[in-house]
Amino acid sequence: MGTVRVLHTSDWHIGKTIRGLSRADEHRAALAEVAEIARDQQVDVVLVAGDLFETAAPTAESETIAWQALLELAESAGHVVAIAGNHDNPRRLEALRDLARLGNIHIVAEPRRPDDGGVISLTIGDQLVNIAALPFVSKRGIVRADQLMHDEAYEHAGLYAERVQSILTALDDACDDDALRIVMAHGFVLGGGTGGGERPAHLTDEYAIPAQVFPLGANYVALGHLHKAQKVPGPTAIHYSGSLLQLDFGDSDAKKSVSIVELTPNAPANVTEVPLDAGRRLRTIVGTLDELRTRDIGDEWLRVRVREARRADLANDVRTLFGEQCIDVFVESPAVDEGGERTRELIANRTPNELFRDYLAGLGVNDPAVEELFDEILEEVMTGEPEDRR
Repeated sequence: MGTVRVLHTSDWHIGKTIRGLSRADEHRAALAEVAEIARDQQVDVVLVAGDLFETAAPTAESETIAWQALLELAESAGHVVAIAGNHDNPRRLEALRDLARLGNIHIVAEPRRPDDGGVISLTIGDQLVNIAALPFVSKRGIVRADQLMHDEAYEHAGLYAERVQSILTALDDACDDDALRIVMAHGFVLGGGTGGGERPAHLTDEYAIPAQVFPLGANYVALGHLHKAQKVPGPTAIHYSGSLLQLDFGDSDAKKSVSIVELTPNAPANVTEVPLDAGRRLRTIVGTLDELRTRDIGDEWLRVRVREARRADLANDVRTLFGEQCIDVFVESPAVDEGGERTRELIANRTPNELFRDYLAGLGVNDPAVEELFDEILEEVMTGEPEDRR
């Protein structure tokens, strides 16, 4: 039995803009670089662990970028396996599932039984590889409405994790004993750290999955959802590959990468992060206008905090200085009291869910059902897909 080489990538978020400005050229460049890495590293299979798109209704341009990239990766590696993430439209991906298979692109957009596409079996050389694929599952798809209305929040979280584990166990039980076993999933695994740009509604306790749900016998667990490349402590090799591009100014992992995984029977997975150079970085710079004029600025998206007294057109002067690459300008006037500055920092670092719960607390309202309803409405707004709340 020989070694199988895998390229693990995720969270492409094609269609993501920055203050309305397109990043399509960045996506094309980054995906072309991933395909080049796949060729140079002579990988056998590429895993795309969800969130191919930024929105559930991608534009024609975004779909063209995604499918051209998948085809190029399949040509470079031989096989591509991709799952849907929480930003993707599973029905849209499912519609192209059979057509994609003609190009050796295996799409798992919805949870499936092992014998109906939930486990992808590939023969690479003389080695059998089983890939247990679990796309993102909404809480509404796994926790019944009556439980949402009557159970406590911690019970929902436990139920979600238990059912995810049940699905993974069923997929793993169907894998062949002599196969290399890979689990690919899109979700929030406890112990993982955010990288910036993740959807807050899907980072709550209700969506948290313990690392122990993954089968001990899996050779590798390829995860998507968190945008920071990292290893998660657990019973086997559990890794997030991180996002393709730096997605917002809160991104704590500015250097992006893909993971190259060497798998050999009866041996630990050997995981190497290969850095990506394509894509513009997001950078925050601080100073007076005179200090900002001396900054050495490359081809980056900028958030500028200018520290001097407020005056007319100060923000416009900053934008004129840096041009289109200047995305945000904040004037930090010395006249602003520390209390007001602190309040803005607290708001900026809290999710909409947390702010709403604080608002309810201020009104003296303690109603988990109202909180659950807010979470669902927020998710509908973020995904653009209204759900039937029967």
